[in-house]
Amino acid sequence: MKTNSEIRQEALGLMKGNWGMAVGVSLVFMLLVYACSLVATTIEMFVGTPIGDGESVLIPIFSMLASILFVFPLSFSLIMLFLGFLRGTETLKVKGLFKAFKKPYYGKSIGLYLLTAIFTALWTLLLIIPGIIKSLSYALAPYILADNPELTANEAINRSMEMMKGHKMSLFLMWLGYVGFALLSILALGIPLLWLYPYYQVVLAKFYEEIKAESVAA
Repeated sequence: MKTNSEIRQEALGLMKGNWGMAVGVSLVFMLLVYACSLVATTIEMFVGTPIGDGESVLIPIFSMLASILFVFPLSFSLIMLFLGFLRGTETLKVKGLFKAFKKPYYGKSIGLYLLTAIFTALWTLLLIIPGIIKSLSYALAPYILADNPELTANEAINRSMEMMKGHKMSLFLMWLGYVGFALLSILALGIPLLWLYPYYQVVLAKFYEEIKAESVAA
């Protein structure tokens, strides 16, 4: 398997000539997520449950529903889009952000992210470290489901755990690099994130391709 540095360099090469569309798609994705959150929060402000002396408490049920029904499949669509771009089968267009809003991906993408969130939360209740380790183990599940829509969400998670054996540290270092650059971008008002985010989408898709190829070869 190629090193993290080699994967990043190859991803950077693929981005040449495609930065404009990559940034555009990522910006639309971020705006859609923000708009969804804003709408849900606004609704919650008007339906707060009265308590005690007339004050109200916000029940985040609309935010949770918005994440489950809209943000989850939107995020899955983004992964599918950049995976297709990496393979040369997709062009980076905004309409690609809605690929998962139809069968068989819509329900399965929701189920996948829900299960992943629940499993990770349960492990994190034990200690932070086990939660991080499990997050790494589950990381390939969206890519696996994108390639194998006939799988159930749980089957995709189990396959990801199997494929990630021996590779969790490599992915952790990849994540660490992304977080480091993301924090540095704050010094520039977060603007570099518009380039960093799509770049790392390609990096992570390439990481999956490398592990997939190794798994098939084995």
